[in-house]
Amino acid sequence: MSYAPRPPRGSPYMAAAFGIPVPPKGDLNMEDYRANSLNQPPRFRDALKTGKVIVGTGIGIASVPSAKVTASLGYDWCFIDAEHTPMGPEMLTELIKTINYYSEGCMAPVVRLPTHGHEWIAWALDAGAAGIILPHTETAEQARKVVNAARFAPYGDRSFPPFAQTYGYTDATPEGTSLLDMWSNNAAIIMQIESAEGAKNAEEICAVPGVDAIMIGTGDLRLSMRLPFGFDGVEPEYINAINTIEGAAKKNNLPLVGFALGPPAVEAKLKKGYQCLMVSADMIALVAGQSQGLAMARTAVSEFKAVGKKVAGAKVNGIHLTNGVAVDGP
Repeated sequence: MSYAPRPPRGSPYMAAAFGIPVPPKGDLNMEDYRANSLNQPPRFRDALKTGKVIVGTGIGIASVPSAKVTASLGYDWCFIDAEHTPMGPEMLTELIKTINYYSEGCMAPVVRLPTHGHEWIAWALDAGAAGIILPHTETAEQARKVVNAARFAPYGDRSFPPFAQTYGYTDATPEGTSLLDMWSNNAAIIMQIESAEGAKNAEEICAVPGVDAIMIGTGDLRLSMRLPFGFDGVEPEYINAINTIEGAAKKNNLPLVGFALGPPAVEAKLKKGYQCLMVSADMIALVAGQSQGLAMARTAVSEFKAVGKKVAGAKVNGIHLTNGVAVDGP
């Protein structure tokens, strides 16, 4: 489907007034991977196949107004954490649709599910998720069951969702393809390996047909190995587990997905061949932005008072200064 060219997203003058940086263009143009309708998932599987770097942010606040802001920022994809953010299927559906509609189909909503159950897989994909992340994947059998639940026949046994589209209005698909083809082809299946058992079985997991990418949960991996908590480490057993998982993904031509907060982390991940990065999140941005505003204000107040003490009691052009502030008086 051909969309009209998107108008500029915002005013550079207002951005400058509020100190908001305008990001440069990315490696990938997600406008090229929109679906035929905003009620359909963006073509995230195709985006992953390009080999280009895909930059995303995260949602850890179950709020539609917050998601509307996130959707407008220009990230390529959005990690919706339904595993660690309490929400029901209704809220998950609203978040997915908010990202799809408010990004005009240019930000792929990818959901980390709370379980491997077919109900959550169906709820996310029926709502228009462009990908699902399955945490705590430890065996190839788990991966096969997920693929079976997420794909329609002949690739799996996903059940047809009768209320997922407004039929005759939002269900158009590219010529020669069906609605079921679109659902099966657009959304990516990402297995998250985050345990010693999962690392041991990584090659078998990565070889399962229908798995599209691999994510490593480094913090939980360390905990499962009874190592001190952290998101990285130098212990030989930990390094070996990471290398095993990454090596299995590369052997099977599967993109690697990972968190990368800050330029050094981004560079480190890119050097290791990671393609799909989450570089921020709503909670992180909220804390950083609010804390920065408070720090700047308190610094300004402190500096103002410091200058004021130096000139307190002085006369400038016949006007007394009290605590650095001009007051009327003889």
